[in-house]
Formats: sequence, C-alpha cells, structure tokens
Amino acid sequence: MLPRPAHGSRPRPPRRCLTAFLSCALLVGGSASAESPIRNIDVAHNADGFVADVVMYAPVPVRVAWDVLTDFDHMHKWVPNVRQTRIVQRDADGLIIEQRGVARFGILSFPYTSVRKMQLDPLRTIRSTQIEGSMRRLASLMTLEPDGNGTTLIYHLELEPTGIAAAVLSKDFVSHEIGEQFSEVVGEMARRVRHPDDAGGTEAK
Repeated sequence: MLPRPAHGSRPRPPRRCLTAFLSCALLVGGSASAESPIRNIDVAHNADGFVADVVMYAPVPVRVAWDVLTDFDHMHKWVPNVRQTRIVQRDADGLIIEQRGVARFGILSFPYTSVRKMQLDPLRTIRSTQIEGSMRRLASLMTLEPDGNGTTLIYHLELEPTGIAAAVLSKDFVSHEIGEQFSEVVGEMARRVRHPDDAGGTEAK
C-alpha cells in the first residue's frame, strides 16, 4: 500500500506528470517552437493601429525565397487566411494585386479584401501599399538578406484597422496571423527546394 499523506498536506504529482505539464506550458507560452522560422517578432499597439517588426530565417537560397514571396497568383494555395489572389495590373513601376480571405484567431474572425500596389526590387525588397480594402491603412516592407545557406527575412508592417477589424484586432491577433502566415510561406519555400519541378504549391489547410 502507498503511504497516506500527512494530515493537511497534498499528495505530490509524479515527476513524469510534472515534467509533461511543464513541457506543454513551455510550448504554449513560447513565442515560437524550435522549428518555427520566426526568430523575433515585436508587435506594438499605438493610437493609429499596430506596428510589427519580424525577423525570420528561411533555409533556402534567396532566389527561392523571392520566387515564393512574389508568386502572387498561387499564394492562396499555401497562405491559410488567403482564399483568392490575383494580379490585377502590371506596369514598369510594379504590379497591383487583389486578395480576399478570412483572418482567424480562436473564436474571432473577420473577412477582408485588399488591393495593394507592389513595388519590387528583385531579390532585395518587396514594398506593399494598400490602395483599396478593409483596412484604413496597410503598408509593409519585406527585405531579403543572404545568410549562409539560407535567407534572413526582415518584415515591417504598419496596420490601421477600421470597421469590424478595429473591434477584433489585438496585439495577440496580429502576432498570431503573422506567425501563421510566414510559417506556411517558409514551408512552401522549403518544399520547393525538395521538389524543384513542382512550383505550383500545395493547398493550404
């Protein structure tokens, strides 16, 4: 028989249960798992909206990273919250794309539409500015830098929501959306290295 605990004391949980609990707590509370491409993410909330700065690492050459980040016609296949995407116009200064989708975080969600001007400096930067859409203001800059056998991605986002998005968005929501999107984007980059003859992408779950 197991010894009974002293009066007024509580039985201690087995060490293996405590270890499992702590492991789960670390996974839930951490900003990213060991396999996540996110190296650092900082989201600030100000009077106008949100500003995010993200540093990521993709274990692929810059050319592959660039090809995925600018494959706008197929982006809905691997970015979870994008349902439709198309290039509306091309010109010497860049291109205009339209995307539609649903952003989700837990029980919260809202549909969105975004028409954006994309200015491309090949293999270096992608500058995006919303010209029509669900946000009052949306602008971002993606910078690609060679890093050993891979690529460091530096992302800056400025977001001013309106309507239902203003009521739903929070720092946690924005952080979750960025982490989820870029985890899938970098996953597509890695997939293309493994399967160079299949550049069409796989459908997002």
